[in-house]
Amino acid sequence: MNNKIKAILTGSILMVLLFIFFFPERMIKLEAEGYDARYLPDETFELHWIHSIEKSEWYEIYEVEADAFLLTDTYFETFGAGVPHESESAPELTEDGFVKFTVNDTYKTLYLNVSENVETTIIQNQKEYPLYEFYEANTALEMKFVNTSLIQRITGG
Repeated sequence: MNNKIKAILTGSILMVLLFIFFFPERMIKLEAEGYDARYLPDETFELHWIHSIEKSEWYEIYEVEADAFLLTDTYFETFGAGVPHESESAPELTEDGFVKFTVNDTYKTLYLNVSENVETTIIQNQKEYPLYEFYEANTALEMKFVNTSLIQRITGG
């Protein structure tokens, strides 16, 4: 291989690496005081937990909009404290025994209180993120959109 081809190939590889490391992409940033930030893809996810009073599973579906999280549906097993009572459409009973409420509320930022007692978990693309294993009990967590490059995520910048 002659030197000109080697130089072009090396330059091309360097350009691709620079692009990969420095090109910003929109991500979901999970941020809590005293912890390194975590990042999730900018995609639909489910937020799961155990209701603190009813002790039953509850989960919500969040879709990603241009500048907000869209809570489309919420699912729960039993009625009790904190359970929605109004929906855009009639509640449905799913095959697995959950009541489904259509919500369609938007949020620029989501605030969670993570706890092992309620097993706060995010599920995205069939991958589980057990937040209660990543953070101490009662950690306040903020979820928001950011534009960040791979090098910023690696270095914590």
